[in-house]
Amino acid sequence: MIGILIALQINNWNSHRINTNRNHVLLKKLSKELDLNIDRASILDIGGKYVGLAERYIYADSVSKLLDKSKVSNNLDYVIREYIFFVIHFNINTAVYEELKNTGSLYSLASDNLVTEIQRYYQLCERESFYNLEYSKDVITLRDKCFDGWYDFVYWHKKNPEEALKRHPWINNPTSNEYIEFRQFIEAVRWHSELISNKLKGIIQESEELKKLISSELNVL
Repeated sequence: MIGILIALQINNWNSHRINTNRNHVLLKKLSKELDLNIDRASILDIGGKYVGLAERYIYADSVSKLLDKSKVSNNLDYVIREYIFFVIHFNINTAVYEELKNTGSLYSLASDNLVTEIQRYYQLCERESFYNLEYSKDVITLRDKCFDGWYDFVYWHKKNPEEALKRHPWINNPTSNEYIEFRQFIEAVRWHSELISNKLKGIIQESEELKKLISSELNVL
């Protein structure tokens, strides 16, 4: 009888050790996934190969002020230097999290509090990614109104600046429809860039906080 109890204790100890080691590996993988998300959000915000949202905000804010002061035509080299708006996709990494959910490992991974925080984090990322695309639709609508005005002006300006001014005298008329539509577009870009930049900073902060919780959990495993 004593031998059976000892065998059961050893078996339980081995099972606990195996589960602990497995959870240790999975938590480390999850922490590395958070590192990828921090890097991704930082590149989108600060910039890398393309202009980041923080810089896009500064640019749009400057152009907005030029429009308000009717000084765009005097600063065309600056205004046309950037591609004003394109939709970014967060593409937050979720592979490890999805693996944990699909294999049923998530709920036995760590303390209830940490599991809750992990779920909350990925729900936040999914929600912010969705809102980013939804808010982008409004900017795209305003951008499309500028094709016959601003974007055609840029096309001609690159070919022949004088011809561009002849074809698009509205650039010096703040009350023209084309000017007003361009101003509305720029203001939308400015607002969108600031908003999404702050959301990316929030994801970075949440990622770092979750990494701290994971680190604390690893220390007690």
